[in-house]
Amino acid sequence: MKYYKQIIAIWLIVLSLNIKAQDMNSFYFEANVANNLAKVGKIDSAIITYENAFKKVDYVQITYLNKIVTLAKLNKDQERINRYLKQIKIQLKGTTPQLVTIIDSLIKADQKVRKGKSLRKSKYSWECDEDPNCNKQSKKYIKSKLFADNWKKTDSLNSYFLFDLFQEYGFIGEELVGFKGYNNIIAIFTHFDLDTNNTILEPILRIALNEGKIWPIHFTQILDRHLGGKFTIQKYWTWPDRNKKKYEFSESDIPKIIKLRESIGIYGSTLSQFYSRGSWLLQSHINY
Repeated sequence: MKYYKQIIAIWLIVLSLNIKAQDMNSFYFEANVANNLAKVGKIDSAIITYENAFKKVDYVQITYLNKIVTLAKLNKDQERINRYLKQIKIQLKGTTPQLVTIIDSLIKADQKVRKGKSLRKSKYSWECDEDPNCNKQSKKYIKSKLFADNWKKTDSLNSYFLFDLFQEYGFIGEELVGFKGYNNIIAIFTHFDLDTNNTILEPILRIALNEGKIWPIHFTQILDRHLGGKFTIQKYWTWPDRNKKKYEFSESDIPKIIKLRESIGIYGSTLSQFYSRGSWLLQSHINY
């Protein structure tokens, strides 16, 4: 009987996540419709569509609140302007100040290894690693490699520190740490180079996606960033890139990729690649 109850409990959790995921997808679909209405000047319809979309989710990201404010200004709708600006002001702070402080410290460490002496010293080993004739036993390379390894270590420690926090808070999204804190978390995971096949990140980010705690575009960009050692074999093809070889998708693949994007809430996107100055460039417009 106890085993049966456990199965029922797990089933209910899965069902709840699926329903939440459907609500989030519906939200992004309607938000895309609203965005398109705004583009053709149907301001009133766009505002109503946005606000109907808002009803489908527990938390509305600041980016979408700003869209409403922009549209309300066109209509000189002071009541809406005041209401949403007040909401934005509150949400910018996040609900958990102690987490905001922690994320601020992590992003400072993240950026410190990406500039100044650390950046200058690391570059030589990167270039040397790409050159089969480079002397990897030289003192210059060994010293440079120490800086590069410290860079990777910092990125890994930051990510694992966040994983520990997730055990207590769940995925730390905009609601907890505000718009700036959320984007800092996205940056940290983008830099987590040890997870080259997303075996660590994807299960965590998938739950966050279904719960509406991470944007679909950030979900796909992080996963695409970590696929393939040279960023040439992406799944959603949302990580902007430059490559010497043509990317491994054809024109006939694009509708399938767009449909895959839509299945997780990315609507109105485009995808293309073109050759310029010795490299293939990946372009992927996202409508949000």
